[in-house]
Amino acid sequence: MTAPPAPPRARLKPEERRAQLIGIGLRLLTTRPIHEMSIDEVAAEAGISRGLLFHYFPTKRDYYVAVVRAGGDRLLLHARAPEEGAPGERVRGIVDGFVSFVQRRKDNYVAVVRAAAGGDERVLEVFEDNRRILTDRVLAAAGVHDPTPLHRLAVRGWLAMAEEMAIGATDQVVTNADLVDLLVSGLEQVMERFTPQSA
Repeated sequence: MTAPPAPPRARLKPEERRAQLIGIGLRLLTTRPIHEMSIDEVAAEAGISRGLLFHYFPTKRDYYVAVVRAGGDRLLLHARAPEEGAPGERVRGIVDGFVSFVQRRKDNYVAVVRAAAGGDERVLEVFEDNRRILTDRVLAAAGVHDPTPLHRLAVRGWLAMAEEMAIGATDQVVTNADLVDLLVSGLEQVMERFTPQSA
């Protein structure tokens, strides 16, 4: 008795295929630098030809940029302030989302940051866009509606610290809740230092 033939591979809609290919790229990014990622390997895992992959992403570089952008978009989806609440509560929402995201997806996050540090201008541009959006969100949540260049610089520095602490933190060192408290408190001190007090 012969085995039944394998069912034909499902034909995906273009947006589903793009999402599938980007998802494969995000997973592979945790095991190697982005420029060492094999397009042939991505195509084989998706069950398509290399040529078809280039139908969705015109060049290898376009694919790499799309993967890094998707990683950044996932972070931004989580690092959001609640619509209502006092400035401290709204900042806490961003910080909690940021820390939780990094803690749950540490390998992916580090891989995306490492890809941005690789020097590719378009990848770096995506990373800088994410940093700008996060900076704007934090300033708005903190109630700083007319930020100076110094405000922006201070928040970017604080974000770099938050990122490093979220990546390096373990339960043996600090709980997520305590880390969020520490980061929110640190930002409040930064804002007090750089925001003139009303007379």
